[in-house]
Amino acid sequence: MPANKSQHFVPRCYFRAFCSDSKGAAINLFNTTNERSVEAAPAKGQCAKPYFYGRDGILERALQEPEGKYSEILRRIINDPAAATSVDIYRLHAFMLLQSYRSAAWIDSQIRLAEAQRAQLAEDATPELLESLVVTHEMALHLAFHAFNTSIGNTTHLETRIILNRTTMPFFTSDDPVIHTNRFHLQKDVLGGAGLSSPGVMLLMPLTPELLLMSFDPAIYQLKKRLGEIGIVDRVADVAAFNDLQAVRCHANLYFRDWKDEGLVASTYHSTKSRRRATWFSVETLQETAPGSHTFVAITGDRVHHPDRKEILHTQCNIPAPAAWPLLLTYTDRARRARRGVGPTSLWK
Repeated sequence: MPANKSQHFVPRCYFRAFCSDSKGAAINLFNTTNERSVEAAPAKGQCAKPYFYGRDGILERALQEPEGKYSEILRRIINDPAAATSVDIYRLHAFMLLQSYRSAAWIDSQIRLAEAQRAQLAEDATPELLESLVVTHEMALHLAFHAFNTSIGNTTHLETRIILNRTTMPFFTSDDPVIHTNRFHLQKDVLGGAGLSSPGVMLLMPLTPELLLMSFDPAIYQLKKRLGEIGIVDRVADVAAFNDLQAVRCHANLYFRDWKDEGLVASTYHSTKSRRRATWFSVETLQETAPGSHTFVAITGDRVHHPDRKEILHTQCNIPAPAAWPLLLTYTDRARRARRGVGPTSLWK
């Protein structure tokens, strides 16, 4: 194989903590397609595709710096998470954001989203417009890195903590390890979406079977149990909730360190099958209820085109929810008082 042909969309430095051997050469996995576990699979072939970042090596080389910093931080804190500095926490948060966008799932979602948009407009759009909506793999990569740069500024309000797992149940991870969810949005029916700038956003990424990184909106949530700057999980049900999210959101593989946990991983996956999605975005056409009403509803059934009514294409990224939310994070008093079913600007009015 030519040098640098196999390029990882989840880096090997991340998987090393979940490998089943000290050299990081083997990792246990559960494959969701075949619904079977594989013991000691080669780690080097996981989450890699030929020339995923291109043949010139520019993007792949650019990723070496954050990956190197991540590896160095994890080596220092793996046995003493309290040793993490504020700079370490910032870099871990940035690594988590970067991983959320560089994943194959995110890249594929942008390509599929563009295809869905083109399909919605196919009857009325000109060939030139349809061609302009094509998103290639290379274009999706550039969108990913632009989105990452934007998200750094959009998440400065979040609080990031390392969570220490003191239970007998380990964290496991996946081929799409960063979970973006929003309990507040889902439970309060907040209008306007659940993006990174929305109230109640949560980002989660397992670091090791004993450590998890969490960024959350401190205006909405508070850590229930802490030891200094570290969050503490001592409820198996909370660990199960975080693992549930990995099983719901993963693409093809779940990864775990100890083979004795094979049954746990498999049973977690099977319990989430009804909540998994083929795609985590939706595209629909909205049409004015009457000419000039500026009130739009989704078109259902056979579409009737009204030239005097405006139409807009609405896209939405959906977010996962666990079977039960972990009690590690509780609502702040302000969040409890928030009104239901209104936009962010009216939540506390």
